[in-house]
Amino acid sequence: MHQPNIIIVKKIPYLLCIVLLLYSCKKDSGNTVPQDPQPEIKDSVALLSMKIESSKNPGKLLQDVYAEIIGQTVNVTIPSFLNNKKFVVTFSTENASVKVGDTLQQSGVTLTDFSKPVEYKLTSGKGTTKTYRIILKNFTKIPILYLNTSDSITSKDTYVTGTLDINTNQLTEQPKQHIALQAKGRGNSTWNMPKKPYRLKLTDKAEILGMPAAKNWVLLANYSDKTLMRNAIALDLGRKLNASFTPRGLFVELVMNGHYQGNYYLTSQVEVHENRVNITELKKSATDITGGYLLEQDMRLDEKVWFRTKGGLPITVKSPEDITDAQLAYIKDYLQQTEDAITSEQFTNPEKSYDHFINTASFIDWFIVQEIMKNEDAQEKTSIFYFKDRNGKLGLGPLWDFDIGAGNIDYSDSKFSTGWWIKEGPLFKHLFNDPEFRKKVKQRWSEVKTTHIDGTFTVIDQTALYLSLSQNENFKRWPILNTYVWPNQYVLGSYTNEVAQLKKWLSARVSWLNTEIGKL
Repeated sequence: MHQPNIIIVKKIPYLLCIVLLLYSCKKDSGNTVPQDPQPEIKDSVALLSMKIESSKNPGKLLQDVYAEIIGQTVNVTIPSFLNNKKFVVTFSTENASVKVGDTLQQSGVTLTDFSKPVEYKLTSGKGTTKTYRIILKNFTKIPILYLNTSDSITSKDTYVTGTLDINTNQLTEQPKQHIALQAKGRGNSTWNMPKKPYRLKLTDKAEILGMPAAKNWVLLANYSDKTLMRNAIALDLGRKLNASFTPRGLFVELVMNGHYQGNYYLTSQVEVHENRVNITELKKSATDITGGYLLEQDMRLDEKVWFRTKGGLPITVKSPEDITDAQLAYIKDYLQQTEDAITSEQFTNPEKSYDHFINTASFIDWFIVQEIMKNEDAQEKTSIFYFKDRNGKLGLGPLWDFDIGAGNIDYSDSKFSTGWWIKEGPLFKHLFNDPEFRKKVKQRWSEVKTTHIDGTFTVIDQTALYLSLSQNENFKRWPILNTYVWPNQYVLGSYTNEVAQLKKWLSARVSWLNTEIGKL
């Protein structure tokens, strides 16, 4: 009778085991649910800060200099004009050691040469690397010329010996940084100004700041041009028009015998040379005397050999320097035939037309640049250069001397942005009587107006930005922005105002010329 109860009692432990087993499995299953993955810790490196402390660079700084880190480029500007490039740098990094080449850099300890851009290679303990490029510049960030002379330069006629050291400020390569030379004054009215222009004659020809090798160089002071850029803007336009043998040039700071002299424009000397006026050099012994000649129309007649045409043009002989009687007779006759052809106005006669004697294209490009700038001297006075290569025609160029152009004058009608100027000169007034010449001028203007002439205003803005630090130092050295300097038409009180006035004058000038040339 009690057998069924026994069976139930035996089943209870069995069922309990099953329940416990299921509970255990459920518990174990809950422990194996996957968790959210933890973010992987990245092995990153970075240059966090950099400075050059005056206390760790005695005699080189008056105060600490802080670097600007932009991405992986680091810019450092040392405010002094001294030619210092070796500094102890203080820096901090994220998770990295620093090497320059194979040399470990210790913050605040290692002396590094920054004459060229330096690469800091950062490496973490796990081998992750990142490279930063450090670019160090001095003073105003433009190239600096250190001219040291054996005596003061007091003459335009007498050279003094010296040396030139060049700090490119990382803007170009400079194969030879220490150069022996001679130096003297130069210029006419500009030589009488407080900030002097100079002529440099290297002992051996050399490249300077990427410009082709030669011995003779010029430092233009631009004292009366308070924008500092009229010469540079005109020559830039001339090069873009491919005007004959237009000189190259670069802005530099000049430090002479340890004293800062201001912002200068370094450019090539106007001379017969393979990298300048590239025509055949005419020797004394030459049997073919048809070229090459470099002449200047110059009312001062300050060369040892000069002559006047029948029309009164004052012509000086720049090259050859030791011209023979036969060579002089030839070029005088050629110039006279040219003047006769231009003034005779026999435009349709192929033997007597001026086109038989002149390189018309070079005359037109020279005319366009000079007329845009309304350059006072270029109408008929001075710095009007002509060249004639062997068996070639007479060319006009190179362009030169624009510091009193573009409205920077107060004593003649060249100060106005309207009205013809070069067109009224002794030769061009006759050339413009020829319908074919007028047609060619009109066509050339149309070709270059939007491509190059209008672009001049962008070049002015870019140049003003480039010179922002330099002009500030220049006018600390020469505080003339509130002072009349001969022959300023305006005294505007600030560099910004001077640049704005130049743009305003040129804009009006180009607009007037565009209308008038369209009527030719």
